[in-house]
Amino acid sequence: MRRRTLLLLGVLATAGVLAGCAEDVALVNPRTGQTAVCPASAHGIDPWSQQEACIGEHIAGGWIRVPGTEP
Repeated sequence: MRRRTLLLLGVLATAGVLAGCAEDVALVNPRTGQTAVCPASAHGIDPWSQQEACIGEHIAGGWIRVPGTEP
């Protein structure tokens, strides 16, 4: 029982640390100057997948990342 509790606490601590690594990414359309933010999400098993999809869609449309906001 004690081993299971320690394992669970370790998993939760690791998940908390990893979730804290995600940050919002700002993008700008160089033709219009319009900006957009792909928010970081701490929800779900893979919080970066939705953010990476958002970034990918914008980059495919010609947008660029604002320097200093790379994940």
